[in-house]
Amino acid sequence: MAESSDKTKTGKTVVIGIDGSENSLFAIEWYASHVHRHDDHVILVYCVEMSEVLTSSDWYHSPNPGDVDAFKTILDHEVKKVQSRLEEFGELLKRLKLNGVVKSAQAPKPGEGIIRVAKEEDASLIVTGTRGLGKIRRTLLGSVSDYLVHHSTVPVLVCRFKEKK
Repeated sequence: MAESSDKTKTGKTVVIGIDGSENSLFAIEWYASHVHRHDDHVILVYCVEMSEVLTSSDWYHSPNPGDVDAFKTILDHEVKKVQSRLEEFGELLKRLKLNGVVKSAQAPKPGEGIIRVAKEEDASLIVTGTRGLGKIRRTLLGSVSDYLVHHSTVPVLVCRFKEKK
């Protein structure tokens, strides 16, 4: 069996989509307690939707070319928010004792970013939570888990969070 010059890859590479919601945290914890093996490499992927930044409530009117300073201020604020989230997710990896990294991905839709990272990292598995959108919202907006299931070339584990009643 051929070995790479740096190190031999053992275990599988697992990409987990995360947004900080209760559903995505449940998916990570479920993976950690039911599927994870000590030699797996986990990549938490946090997708940044730039269209959300551009249409956030910080704009009081449609942006125009003269709004460079306002745009820079909003963008700097968003970068700090993303960095803070990435640090939180890094702490989560440590708390769950998972070997891995946290990455951000910019994409028009979160599912596209997760798929791209999975391909770049040659992932063996993608894990995601469900947001539990209602039937009408899911039909109109689609869902990340639905996108992943239909566009991934590797298995997708969808962890459904059951709310306590």
